[in-house]
Amino acid sequence: QVGELSQQLDMEPKTGMQLEALNQDLQEELSTLHGKCEKLEKSKCQLQEEVTKLHHHLETNMLDGSQTEQCEREVEERAEQEISQKLQEVSLVLQAQAAYQDTLEKIRTSHFDSLRNQLEDRIRDLERALGRTKSNQEERPFQKESKQAEVDKYKELYLEEVKTSKSLAKKLER
Repeated sequence: QVGELSQQLDMEPKTGMQLEALNQDLQEELSTLHGKCEKLEKSKCQLQEEVTKLHHHLETNMLDGSQTEQCEREVEERAEQEISQKLQEVSLVLQAQAAYQDTLEKIRTSHFDSLRNQLEDRIRDLERALGRTKSNQEERPFQKESKQAEVDKYKELYLEEVKTSKSLAKKLER
């Protein structure tokens, strides 16, 4: 037993040194953890402040949000009213334009009818004039023939007169 105890006693300083080294490592780790803990505490405080600010901001925005929603509704209502008014104005303009188009079409139709009637009258007048001209031209050959006959008759009479005049002149000379 004494041998075992002496062996244990010899081992004891090594174990103590190991424990001290382990203790020192743990102490360093503990101080590192304390540093981290302090950083985490600071970070926690900052986060809590930020959360508080965010809560305050959220509450403020929620109030602003309800006001914003109300403003949005008012803007939408105004926009709908304006759109409705503009649509009514466009509808009135389109109706006026349709009435104008109808009136224009009626005027155009009456103008075309008037022109057509004038052209038909003019065509009838020209056809009548053409008919008169044709009948005059048909009569002219007969008139030419009769005039030619008269001219021939007068020519003959003239020639006879010239002959008679010559013969009388000869007789007078004799």
